[in-house]
Amino acid sequence: MIAKTLAAARYLIIVMMGVGMSQLPTAVAAEVLTTHRIPAALANEAVSAAVAFCSRQGFGVTATVIDADAQRIAMLRGDTAGAHTFQASWGKAYTAVGFAPMYKLDNSGELASRLAQFSARQPPGTLAFQPPEGMIFRAGGLTIKFGDEVMGAIGVGGAPTAEADEACAKAGLDQIRERLK
Repeated sequence: MIAKTLAAARYLIIVMMGVGMSQLPTAVAAEVLTTHRIPAALANEAVSAAVAFCSRQGFGVTATVIDADAQRIAMLRGDTAGAHTFQASWGKAYTAVGFAPMYKLDNSGELASRLAQFSARQPPGTLAFQPPEGMIFRAGGLTIKFGDEVMGAIGVGGAPTAEADEACAKAGLDQIRERLK
């Protein structure tokens, strides 16, 4: 009788372990993130369109497309763009992608406006907001999304105004937007 009870208990343990193990793939799969990437071909089209748009207006700019981790996918420097435009275009894209998930913003200019309002209300004697190194809080950086997911950003630097940089970035994003679905 005891042998039958032990055998039944062992069988029950083995069955329970099997049921538990069958749940393991589901538990692991729930922890895996699904993300989308901007294909290099689309990133190249976007920077080309942005630089061409600015060039037609007489502006020498650089356009940069980055992924959600702020890594460059494509960068194009216009024929008359200054040396500073490399870093400026990336900095604006970095700002857009860095703060978009937190503040639900689509561009670096909108963030700059919010930051200015925040700074105006800051108590005397407190330190001003110190942005992470490389971020540029001016218009010219736009997020690139797949639905609500931020996949990256495009940034433009070098036009005479930040608003002109943003118009060029928008032209680049408009070039590829329909194929990001």
